Amino acid sequence: MKRKDKDYTYLRGILGAIVLLYFLIIIQLFRWQVKLHDYFKKLGDIYVQATRKIPQRRGTIYTADGIVVATDRIYWRPIISVVYDTDYKHITKNWNKLKKIFAPYQIELPESPPPPTKLTYYPLKPLLEDSQKTKLAKKLKENKIKGVFFEEEIKRLYPLSEHLAHVLGFVAKKGNNSYAGVYGIEGYFWPEINGKTGLIKHQRDIQGGLLTVDDYQQLIMREGKNIVLTINSKIQRKVEQILKKKVEEYKAVSGTVIILNPKDGAIIAMANYPTYDPNNYFLTNDYWIFKNKAVSDPYEYGSVQKPLTIAIALENNVISQDFKCYDEGRLKVLDKDIYNYGHHKYGWLDLEGILYRSDNVCTAKIALKLTPQIMVNYLHKLGIGRMINLGLQEEESSFLKPPNKWNEVDLAVSGFGQMISATPLQIISAMSAIANNGIRMQPYIIKKIYDNDETIEFKPHPAEYVFSAETSRFVKTIMMQSTMRRKAFRKYSGITIAGKTGTAQIPNPEGPGYLKDEVNTTFVGFAPADNPKVIMLVKFERPHSKPATGSATAAPTWLEIFEAIKGDLEIY
Repeated sequence: MKRKDKDYTYLRGILGAIVLLYFLIIIQLFRWQVKLHDYFKKLGDIYVQATRKIPQRRGTIYTADGIVVATDRIYWRPIISVVYDTDYKHITKNWNKLKKIFAPYQIELPESPPPPTKLTYYPLKPLLEDSQKTKLAKKLKENKIKGVFFEEEIKRLYPLSEHLAHVLGFVAKKGNNSYAGVYGIEGYFWPEINGKTGLIKHQRDIQGGLLTVDDYQQLIMREGKNIVLTINSKIQRKVEQILKKKVEEYKAVSGTVIILNPKDGAIIAMANYPTYDPNNYFLTNDYWIFKNKAVSDPYEYGSVQKPLTIAIALENNVISQDFKCYDEGRLKVLDKDIYNYGHHKYGWLDLEGILYRSDNVCTAKIALKLTPQIMVNYLHKLGIGRMINLGLQEEESSFLKPPNKWNEVDLAVSGFGQMISATPLQIISAMSAIANNGIRMQPYIIKKIYDNDETIEFKPHPAEYVFSAETSRFVKTIMMQSTMRRKAFRKYSGITIAGKTGTAQIPNPEGPGYLKDEVNTTFVGFAPADNPKVIMLVKFERPHSKPATGSATAAPTWLEIFEAIKGDLEIY
């Protein structure tokens, strides 16, 4: 019996110890899972997870004729990532071999391996294309080198370099692997083009060092939307080539061309020179070159205003179509004398003669028959002094003084384009109202924005009903007659062209008056005059040719471009 009692006591002791151990385990588990839950969660997160923002694939931009002008290309960045001592020893041992393998790809390594802490995540340059990454990965495998991985990176590419640079803008790196669209379409539509930011998940150790176990993987990403422009790439290319040649020939500071369909407002071409390569925008030192002067630089545009002033006066019945004016060579308004260019005196002129002679005196007399309120109201309807909202980031608007701030001199000189300013886009939009029988269509440069989920199409629509069809047809006729009287235009006997030149002085930025011997020259014309398919503006900033007039610079350039593109526009 004593033996059995002793055995039972022994067993009870073991059982008690097991029960005690069980309760101790339960208590410790409770402590770990409940009391220390937050601590271990943080510790686990530190060890397991780390995320890093990456640029996702952005939308592609196409011209109306299907040419890709901005897109993303996938590249691969080589990365050395070693964690354990054995990994570091392996890389150190094979360092020289690795340098030889990397050499054909211009990947440079330091002479000796960096310390282990740096090699947990050690990115290398340059970026590799897909084919290069595949060959390099194969070479590393053949040489049994471990610890080299590849991280995907996306780079913005402009396949046609300078082509359409001012319309497109570019994508610039802001730091911390962050990017932003600046200027043009890229800047204005950046949220749509950019889509949703992607993330990369890493592992990392308790000290925060990044660990790599495989090629990096993108998560939580939405690609950007694609954009189709109204621009015709073939016409755009011809415009850019001729504009460059003419800016250099006339020794101008810059040149601008806009081509628009007056019937629907679609921009067919838009170019500036000097220009830049958006792939290498950082090589451009003169930052003003980035701005699209077609939409960003208001200027006094001069005599281009004269047909518009005549149309406004006809529409408000202050003159009739048979109006005649006697030009005595000078008009005194308050304390200001108004003269014609070259101080010419033309005598009696009808409305067509006023345009042909580009007469300041008679146009000022017509303007004085209006009121400042009427003039400002019509200028606003024409898009002058108001944003056009084309969809380019750097677009600006001109400024018009309130009507109650105008005096008689302001009203008189506004008739021939002084005291008022506009961007080239505003000017061509205003003149398109005459070309399109009094209806100013809303200019637009985007045909479509789309992705896999939705498509947004931009439809033509009127911005303003400015003039009656009768007024517009009459002004078109006298513009055509005055234009076709000029020798340079007579060769187009089968195609009628209506247009107006402008040679405008440049206001002195440091005080009253105008700069001496500095002008901006402009020609706006449309064809065929009776049923226009196209309206085009050509502007030169400060040309230094002799003579530096709209007739000697902008008009010949307009004709050369028209000759090059009329077949593309089916104008015969």
